[in-house]
Amino acid sequence: MEIENLTFKNEKEYKEFLDYLFSIRDIKYRDFNAKIIVPVDSEIIGIRTPILRDIGKKIAKISAENFLNLFEKLFTKKKIKYHEEKVLYGFILGYSKIDFQERLKRIDFFINIIDNWAVCDIVDSSFKFINKNKEDFYNYLTSKLSATNPWEQRFIFVMLLAYYIEDKYLKDIFKICEKIKSDEYYVKMAKAWLLSICYVKFKNETYKFLEKTKLDDWTVNKSIQKVRESLRVTKEEKEKILVLKR
Repeated sequence: MEIENLTFKNEKEYKEFLDYLFSIRDIKYRDFNAKIIVPVDSEIIGIRTPILRDIGKKIAKISAENFLNLFEKLFTKKKIKYHEEKVLYGFILGYSKIDFQERLKRIDFFINIIDNWAVCDIVDSSFKFINKNKEDFYNYLTSKLSATNPWEQRFIFVMLLAYYIEDKYLKDIFKICEKIKSDEYYVKMAKAWLLSICYVKFKNETYKFLEKTKLDDWTVNKSIQKVRESLRVTKEEKEKILVLKR
């Protein structure tokens, strides 16, 4: 099947596309992912991420709007079953050339279909449009700080990590880490991951934050652990930050 020939105008064509995905599946990769992703609502076909990314880029060039519209229609009908379908939606949403405001509406939809850390995290590198709409997207993210959906909370942290660890946003990032409260493992892990990269880029500022923050002990300790695992942190710095462990 030639991806370039697909228009995604109807369910029949979408079914043919799914058949194509199954024809190129990697069973060992599916079984491996099933152990580490632990999907909540989705089955895994078994398509390696670079291949899925290339497929997303092709569809984004020729049939982005059709795919996004058809996917949303099928999801509403509860006909979306697979992890890769959701990741593809995220890729195409990122790679397509659509109006910024329309994109934000679609991102709202995307957040609501996230059911595991991989769907949330894998698409971040395809959201390059953020670099051209930095402030507007930041305002979008900060409008969601009262969100209670753990995947929406993780999405905020992942986007901050990917695009906003800069001097301009650093103090805000620290405030956001304290403002968004959750006992969910994948939210706390994302927060710790974000803070560890803040430390790599802004050591003194992040050290002072971790020293005084009212964040829970688990998140502080996990942040320290992630810092100490980093190859971009010196042995001396790893020893120094260890004194902040609670």
